[in-house]
Amino acid sequence: MAIDLQALLNNPYLNQWKLFFIGSGLISLSTLLIAIQLDLSSAEAISSMIKYTVRCAVPFLFLVFMASSLQVVWPSLFSRWLARNRKFLGLCFASAMAWQALFILWLANIHSHYYAEEVYNLSDTIEGVGGYLFLLAMVATSFEFGRSRLTVKQWRNLHKAGIYYLWAYAWSVYWYELYYYGTHELIDYVFYWFGFGAWGLRMLAWSKKEQKKPINKGKTKLKSST
Repeated sequence: MAIDLQALLNNPYLNQWKLFFIGSGLISLSTLLIAIQLDLSSAEAISSMIKYTVRCAVPFLFLVFMASSLQVVWPSLFSRWLARNRKFLGLCFASAMAWQALFILWLANIHSHYYAEEVYNLSDTIEGVGGYLFLLAMVATSFEFGRSRLTVKQWRNLHKAGIYYLWAYAWSVYWYELYYYGTHELIDYVFYWFGFGAWGLRMLAWSKKEQKKPINKGKTKLKSST
């Protein structure tokens, strides 16, 4: 039985706020189901929840990062669906990161010695706080009350800088896992190449736009001379 992709991607439950509520709901439900099976009085168990929530978040981030580029490089039903739901996928990413923040604060307060000895690193903390600040700013300005306080140029600059920062931070985590720490979990490879592919699409989209510029300029000059 063939799947009607257009009908599937136009399903109201896979678009806008319903997509967000389903996506964030599944993240929250799975997080709670795993958490209740663990002994969260253990620092190691809380650390595993931090890792799990990151793995929930990263696919949404990479999808948002590649959304506009995919529409330029390979316009299709899926790319249009991705573009129109970019905001809501970004909010799903934010909901997963909220869970991560909760577990980080839990670990730092309940197991401060373990956190200081095994987790805390000044540069990582600075980078992580920077990521959360970008995320909060991007979420706030995704709605009219926040967006209205910025010019169009300021809004674009904020979201462009923010998405690149968050992508680079998340992707570098998997680079370190594979090439510095030497871990070899399949999911790390998947996310590493997913993130790299998303960046590749960005570069292809940029190249395609750059190739069109001289042609457009030439047409403008030709029109002005006639």
